[in-house]
Amino acid sequence: MHTFDLQHQLQADVPLHLVRLHLRVLGAFEHLLERISTRARTSQGERTLDEFFQRATYRLQLWVDGILESGDDNVHGILQGCELPPLDVALALHSLILSPHRYFEDSQLRFPQLNRLKEFPLYMVVAALYADNSGYVDRECQPAAERWKQITGLEFEPISSMESDATRVVRCPSCDEAARVPWTGAEGFAGPDFAHACTECEMPTTHDTLRAGKLFKALHKAKETPGFCLPNTALLIRGELDVEMRCSAITNEVWSCFESSDGQLIPLHDVATMAAAGGHSLMAYVAETLSKPDSAIRPESIPALLRAFEHSFPFTQDVVDARHFIQDIYHRGWSKLGTGQPSTGELDEAYACYGEFLHLVTTAARREPAWKEDLIWHTHQLMPERYRANVIGYTGLFLDHLPRGEDINAYRKPCANMGSSFADVRVSRSQIRRSAKPRCSVNLGGA
Repeated sequence: MHTFDLQHQLQADVPLHLVRLHLRVLGAFEHLLERISTRARTSQGERTLDEFFQRATYRLQLWVDGILESGDDNVHGILQGCELPPLDVALALHSLILSPHRYFEDSQLRFPQLNRLKEFPLYMVVAALYADNSGYVDRECQPAAERWKQITGLEFEPISSMESDATRVVRCPSCDEAARVPWTGAEGFAGPDFAHACTECEMPTTHDTLRAGKLFKALHKAKETPGFCLPNTALLIRGELDVEMRCSAITNEVWSCFESSDGQLIPLHDVATMAAAGGHSLMAYVAETLSKPDSAIRPESIPALLRAFEHSFPFTQDVVDARHFIQDIYHRGWSKLGTGQPSTGELDEAYACYGEFLHLVTTAARREPAWKEDLIWHTHQLMPERYRANVIGYTGLFLDHLPRGEDINAYRKPCANMGSSFADVRVSRSQIRRSAKPRCSVNLGGA
């Protein structure tokens, strides 16, 4: 499609009024982050932005499992008034959706209740906001606040929750025993030194062991449940899912790296003991084990395979480090109320830049998007079904978006030949077919 024609098609597929609604919501997010930052400066670091994003991600998990899960499946794409997400949950949901590959895979395989959301609830959030974007109007969010409190037991308003909700529930990565742990303090969940001893099996619960537990739990389910797979392994370049051949081969290979003599996974508690004996963190030991010479997993692919386990939250995407784009747009004045908002001409230019970006994406001249076209691109992604269909129609591939700040080399530095920023885990089908026991050659490929 010619660049000029693509620009006009984009203006139909991503209407201008949705871009302006998106800017309004981004302004509300930035207002909330400014309030959190102010409190962090006056509270000796106890309530930091990092803690806020961790809480928001946890609350998103509760909203997906408690509010969306119990909603009416027949009302596709339309949230009821009592399902309005708290503003911090809306921010976390916004960040989750802005990773199209992972969101699609999660919504199809892990959190099917996300399919109730035809698009991010821009209209609902804007309708509930004060005119100055300082938060929700009480009367507009009262039904949602009451239901939220009933289901979660937590405060609806984000800052009130930070002030009064001192604990969260974690499950032991070894025996699944539930425990309440503090958010803050020397060993609180929001800090890097989080530690809790399980009263049932005595295994230490830390961020490291929770990440490994997430991997082992996913590995068990992928091995035992038809139609399930390890994160970041199911999606093909045109947006189809290949769970059976492609994903089962990857699962079998990872399983074999931690297999005991009886064909079962070595218990996580024992793997942790082996890691400690070698002076490794548990996840570093996992990465080292996956890279042994007899593994068919290519070393340069291990970071991509483990990317979903760089955090312990149940989603594939890490939404904690999500504030960069919000702050970029706000600091340039586009999401501020008043005269700083963009003119129609400026937004036309942004559409043109986004069209050029999409036109180049399958060529050697492809580039990273600038912030103006990022705004249109992100607004497009907030309609996941439409975005997937549109970009496959424009470019022939399901174009992914990786949030800034993501470090895909977290467990192995340096890694050569990591490919472009639009990379996923791929598998050589010919190698699967040749092998009597399905094994895979996992590699990264650009979009």
